[in-house]
Amino acid sequence: MQAYAAKLIDVIESKATNISGQWADDVMTHKRTPSYHSLPKDMVINQGINFYMLFRRMSMAENPYEEAKTFSWQYAEDLYKKKIPLQEATYALMLLRRHLWLYAEFQGLFFTALEKQQAVESLNRTILLFDYVSYQVIEKYQELIIGSVERRLGAIKTLMMKGRMGSEGGTLKAALMTIFLLCACLLTYYSHVTLKTEILFTHLFYIPVIFASIWWGKKGIFTALFLGVLILTSHALFLTGIPFSGDIVRAGMLIVVGGVIGWLMEGIKKVEEMY
Repeated sequence: MQAYAAKLIDVIESKATNISGQWADDVMTHKRTPSYHSLPKDMVINQGINFYMLFRRMSMAENPYEEAKTFSWQYAEDLYKKKIPLQEATYALMLLRRHLWLYAEFQGLFFTALEKQQAVESLNRTILLFDYVSYQVIEKYQELIIGSVERRLGAIKTLMMKGRMGSEGGTLKAALMTIFLLCACLLTYYSHVTLKTEILFTHLFYIPVIFASIWWGKKGIFTALFLGVLILTSHALFLTGIPFSGDIVRAGMLIVVGGVIGWLMEGIKKVEEMY
């Protein structure tokens, strides 16, 4: 068994460039790996060579799984940066295995029944090594995707007050929103009663509407509804004789903005749950 395995590894190492070239020709034209078609051929061949040269190290290592990471993590990072989909990266590994065994058979390594039996045992071991690499590539891709999502959502998470504050974040949000709404009530009263004008102070109302939608998702629309009702009620009480049309539009826009942002935040929360 060991003699056959050594023989197979010798062939792999001595013919790594040839096998990798055949693999590159296949993966760069295969219908299931279209993202590879535009990659530099030298880069693809080097990936194949690096993988095939890994065989001896993995066969001699005390922990083949850990040794496989020297290739699989770099392989995953390189392809992720090139925006190669995970399914294509995984299928490319399948083609690596296929071309290895096609080449081994082509070279006529199986002469006797004993060698054929040993070949089956070596095949099982080789499949295990490929399984290690495939699993690690998928694991690394998942890690890279999660990292990318977290970086992109970092600013939003800060606005959402998630993470470090824990349960205190909910209390702080409620306190801040109470202050926002009290200020809105005072500003509305001052503008409508003292100034007797519908001046565009309502632009400031978008601040609590946006924060409420970010913090509570679709439920944040109740803040927009409250402010819309506040504007219209105050107008009816204190601005008699001035048309409602302007404040109706403003109240409607507050509700629309609150609803849209709340809907978007619900989608972002689902993305967070996925990863």
